Amino acid sequence: MFRPRPAQWFHLLVAREELPQTLAVLATQHGIELEAREGEGQTLLSGELVEYLAQFQQLSRQYHAFWPELRPEQPRPAPAESLAALRESPQQVLATALAALERWRIEAEPIIQRLDEERVRQAELTLYEALARQLSAHPHLATMDLAAMHAGGGEWLEANLFVLPEPLAPLPPTIAPILCPVPGKTHHFLLAVGLRTEMASLAERVAAAKGRPLAIPYWSQGAARTALPEIRERLGSSTDKLHRLQQALGIIHRRHDIPHHLRAVGHLQWLFAAIERVRPGPWLVHLSGWTDQADEARLNRLLYRANLRAMIDLSAPPPAGEPPTLLVNPWWTKPFELFARLLGVPGQHEVDPSPLLALVVPLLFGYMFGDVGQGLLLTLIGLVLRKPVAVSWLLITGGLSSFAFGLLFGSFFCREDVLPALWLHPTQHPLPVLALPIALGVLLLLTGLLLDGISHHWQGRLRVWWLHKAGILPCYLGMLATLFHPAGWLLALTGLAWYLLGHRLAGASLSALPGILGHLLETLMQLAVNTLSFARVGAFALAHAGLSQAVVTLADLTQHPLATLLVLLLGNLLVVLLEGLVVSVQTTRLILFEFFVRFLKGEGRTFRPLPPPPGWLLQT
Repeated sequence: MFRPRPAQWFHLLVAREELPQTLAVLATQHGIELEAREGEGQTLLSGELVEYLAQFQQLSRQYHAFWPELRPEQPRPAPAESLAALRESPQQVLATALAALERWRIEAEPIIQRLDEERVRQAELTLYEALARQLSAHPHLATMDLAAMHAGGGEWLEANLFVLPEPLAPLPPTIAPILCPVPGKTHHFLLAVGLRTEMASLAERVAAAKGRPLAIPYWSQGAARTALPEIRERLGSSTDKLHRLQQALGIIHRRHDIPHHLRAVGHLQWLFAAIERVRPGPWLVHLSGWTDQADEARLNRLLYRANLRAMIDLSAPPPAGEPPTLLVNPWWTKPFELFARLLGVPGQHEVDPSPLLALVVPLLFGYMFGDVGQGLLLTLIGLVLRKPVAVSWLLITGGLSSFAFGLLFGSFFCREDVLPALWLHPTQHPLPVLALPIALGVLLLLTGLLLDGISHHWQGRLRVWWLHKAGILPCYLGMLATLFHPAGWLLALTGLAWYLLGHRLAGASLSALPGILGHLLETLMQLAVNTLSFARVGAFALAHAGLSQAVVTLADLTQHPLATLLVLLLGNLLVVLLEGLVVSVQTTRLILFEFFVRFLKGEGRTFRPLPPPPGWLLQT
């Protein structure tokens, strides 16, 4: 659990026509990362395939909005049961799909043109409906007759209607038409009457403000209030017409089996994106890469149950191959892997601290954020979120820890007069609150030094650690012990002698000992600073208690039950948002820069498994 393991190198031998299905099954059921060896194989994309894909992309750019949306209607089934066997060659699949799409295009283009025209008409009707509503709501504009404005004007005068995203800025004195702004929430309309030369200048200013002209409707007779039902009737008729056109387009989709062809092309696009190069034969294709599975028989049984002519062989990686690192943790510790991944992936000879962090991180967070009510609130938020799992689980564990420390501190939604403190109230006994995290920091730093020794042991370099670094432990412990008893200096001097003698036994010359001694002093100073850094855990616990006390004081000063409740509600919300963010940052900082720096380098390689096909590819 604490030691990462390398991914397993595999060779995959598969029938050429069953390559897409085989990769889809493996990528959906298990993690596989394909890796082409340098100088081996050839690309899957021939010149003919590149041309076919370019033609498909051209069609997709032009007609994608009119193609059927491919979504699984049910939960994603097992690939072995749902993937249709693509027995044809990729060239044949693409050629067949392009021919079907071309036939579809010829038949669908008239309907697509009518759809576009009707959508434009519906968009304009929607604007007219908004204009009529806004005119009706205005006491001085409700009687305005838009149709009369359309019929008005003359040889010199002109009436125009504009729609803008924001109200138009004031016009200069040189442009002086009669303006009637009609503001709204999403659309701002402007009715203007003036000379034709003025209208041209006004149109330029409207365009600069990202507005556009809108034709004045000639068919909406009478006041805006009386014209509104007619506009809504036209809008409903347009909606019905759009629905009928889309139904006609759906019939053409089914007639030419467009969903099937789109899935076939999508599957090939996924395949070409997944595989850069292969080693093909007349009937078989050879692939290699990494997998997170160590059971060869299990993988082959999976392929056999899927009726695929394929075989996997797990073997030693090539000499120059660097295997990705896999973190092997139970489900309850996996969310805490994100802390180690902030520095990189632990190497296979490094300790994965995730199981330890599953205890340490909630402890640090809960200590700084101890409140029963706020802890339950964080837990509830984590349970509601659920996804992403890492964030929700961190909220749940942090909230439960806050709940536990809230019982120890006697704090319930900032109040300390509701629950008795099982330990103490932080503001009344600040010194113990500051001292306890320092003791936890000492244990954490000692653990980090020991984990560094374990990493050296896994690397076969335990003797190096024993001679070069093990002496730091008694030196550090001795320095801490001197704070309580003078005999601690004996332990510190023992560690000093151990450190210097170890370097001498490792081959260091006498002239190098002053530099080695300086390095030891620097390390001990760093450890002292790291130890004192954990006092911030107690300081933030006191700050949380002080802020809670301020919220309660403000609430009590209101001297009104409803006002008191409102202040407590807003104050607790502020504490949860502000303190929760600050405490999360401080917890992360202590883990990364005080604990990880002692043993973790993050020298592993990230395992990047092949993403499974989209769900709509797995439909029959």
